[in-house]
Amino acid sequence: MTLRHLTYPLAIAIAVTSIGTAYASELVYRPINPTFGGDPLNGNWLLSQGTSQTEGGGSPGFSIDFPDFGGIDQPDPDPVDLPDVPGGNT
Repeated sequence: MTLRHLTYPLAIAIAVTSIGTAYASELVYRPINPTFGGDPLNGNWLLSQGTSQTEGGGSPGFSIDFPDFGGIDQPDPDPVDLPDVPGGNT
């Protein structure tokens, strides 16, 4: 092949690659959710989320408030000793 036959494909290849780089731009991550470092003006949202997850200043224990079952007294469960498992750790 001569240089004349390579000029046209080479020109097309250069044009295609330059068009691709013209549309490329830098990607910038901008989080919206303040939990992941978003807008600092959403600090009130963060504070309200933390306050709603703690009760009375952040007690470390976990408790479940069961309903009163319509005022009916519920008996305390009787503890039952489980039998030993043969070959198991005690």
